[in-house]
Amino acid sequence: MIRNDQEYKVTKTALISYEEALADFDILKSIERGVAPVIAEAQRTSYQRQAAELREQIEAYDALKGGEATEFSMSSFASIGKELISARIAKGLTQRELAGLAGLKEQQIQRYEKDAYETANLRRLEYIARVLDVNFVGKITVKPASDAFASDFLNSLDPSQFPISEMNSKGWFDNRLDLRRASVSEKKRALAVFFTNSGVTQPSNALHKKTAGPGSRARQAALLSWQARILSKARRKTGLARRYTPLTPDMIASLVSFSRLPDGPVLAVDMLLSHGVIVVFEKHLEKTKLDGAAMSLDGRYAVIGMTLRHDRIDNFWYVLLHELGHVTRHWGPLLTDGFLDEEGDDLSETLESEADEFATNAIVSNEAWAASFVRFTKSPEAVIEFAEKRNIHEALVAGRIRRERANYAEFSDLIGSGKIRSLIKNSGLME
Repeated sequence: MIRNDQEYKVTKTALISYEEALADFDILKSIERGVAPVIAEAQRTSYQRQAAELREQIEAYDALKGGEATEFSMSSFASIGKELISARIAKGLTQRELAGLAGLKEQQIQRYEKDAYETANLRRLEYIARVLDVNFVGKITVKPASDAFASDFLNSLDPSQFPISEMNSKGWFDNRLDLRRASVSEKKRALAVFFTNSGVTQPSNALHKKTAGPGSRARQAALLSWQARILSKARRKTGLARRYTPLTPDMIASLVSFSRLPDGPVLAVDMLLSHGVIVVFEKHLEKTKLDGAAMSLDGRYAVIGMTLRHDRIDNFWYVLLHELGHVTRHWGPLLTDGFLDEEGDDLSETLESEADEFATNAIVSNEAWAASFVRFTKSPEAVIEFAEKRNIHEALVAGRIRRERANYAEFSDLIGSGKIRSLIKNSGLME
């Protein structure tokens, strides 16, 4: 949502750049340059989506500034703050002018609007509405949920379902619990603070689908806890990140080329951060076999979580690119549900196949792979030579051969076992 004229100018500039990029975009020329068709198409679709979102924001701001809105409706508690901002814009007031009318500091109004008034109490919300002197109408309905996790989530937390001991030993709580003496209410309070700080207030639809069946409650709790931990760690990095912007095929190629460098994974994390993709590392919890996840933070940043469950160069890059595939191709579902990728998971088969396709082609396009005899080779030297020509690490080539042949004993000396976790930990990216 655009909140002021400065943001309006920035948004219009961004829209112009996307429209120019789309006007100049030639998918055939991209393919001729060696870009995989899958990657080129993903880029165009991503640009179109970004342009549409920006255009919608600009049109909404223009409508408000033009005085077209005289009545503001609310259908949920979360929409109250957004409607207050809309009302201010429609009244032609700047944040400074509203602050003056309300007897508050401009910085306070800016803070309120930054998080859509989530930190304001009901009395303050009512006061701001009266100062704005506009009509607010609405019927807010809170639908009861059948699952206790989604119904009044924070109050219904059951500590017995969560891996409290494991979370406590990892230092995930603000204050370490003495589990021998901690009461149920103390454990519940620690969980509530943990989830509140992360911004996770109920399980996503994807999590519900993933954890259906016997014993699902404890597994759901473990997955939800890990997801909250990832988002909490990602939130600490938002001050260093820009708003998410899609990577071009050339940028993706540069990203993959980092695989050849000893500190390539660290360079990749830094590069993605500069494009609003925050990469966070956290070991998986017991009862789960998570490899990675893709989520959105505040609708502004993309978040990739990685467990490094398999300590190999080929696995690191494949998981990273798979999650980047979700970010690039599935931003809509990412905003509401996110993706938690576990070993043996066959849910959302189409979306997972598309993310796999993105990762595979980002490393070596299917066209280049089909034209090469390296896929038939038994020679490590041939694998290394092919990788050098493609400017990627040989582990990525060996990894694809192993997957396609379903022979994970082959080329075991080329996949870079034991090289990733120590690098990530020594770089301060993982405890």
